Amino acid sequence: MGQTILITGANRGIGFALATELLKGGHQVLAAARSPAKAVDLAKLRAGNEASLAVLELNVNSEKSVAAAAEKVRALSGGLDVLVNNAAVFPEEGDESIFGMKLEHFREAYETNVLGVIRVTRAFVPLLEKGKDPRIVNISSGAGSIAAKDDYRYYAYAASKAALNMVTRGLAAEFRPRGICVVAMTPGWVKTEMGGPNAPLAPAESARAIARTITKLTMDKSSLFLERTGGEVEYGW
Repeated sequence: MGQTILITGANRGIGFALATELLKGGHQVLAAARSPAKAVDLAKLRAGNEASLAVLELNVNSEKSVAAAAEKVRALSGGLDVLVNNAAVFPEEGDESIFGMKLEHFREAYETNVLGVIRVTRAFVPLLEKGKDPRIVNISSGAGSIAAKDDYRYYAYAASKAALNMVTRGLAAEFRPRGICVVAMTPGWVKTEMGGPNAPLAPAESARAIARTITKLTMDKSSLFLERTGGEVEYGW
């Protein structure tokens, strides 16, 4: 029997590819998007998977939207096995000097990439506690590694992902007594709107590895920063 898995930001990129891959594995997928009416690819995907794919409206920056999505999931499935916090923004160009960076870029990145994860996690933990072997997967990035930082690129995005990594460690410690596994995971450099055309990985390739890893995660992995294939990142936090 498949697992019930919620993915935020599932309308494009890695989120959409992961939803597609998980459906192939026989899982119940809850694909969350800020504007489902504009999610054309998700609508097409659902056309052939009505019984196993539900499309939800969920804006991670809105408490009201998150709460409404949690209620809908409660009505649909009653519980949740995996929460994939995938929704994220990359607000800057990427090569700005600190003197040229707009401070608003930092606020925007933190609002979605950190506070958005916290909003969603708080709303869905009660449903995870009703699931089997509950897991929270926070999609992070190697750009968030402080240990590996040796340039000044991606100031806002990298800082938000470093903060997300810290939040992940805290959540893992807090939720361990509840039996909830919490990890940070880097999908690799993926050819998406965020990753750009020069990235070596196709979304489907990254998603296949992520799907295999998250569906088999166990508590011994909780609190770790993982590659999409399940091993710990070599460069560290």
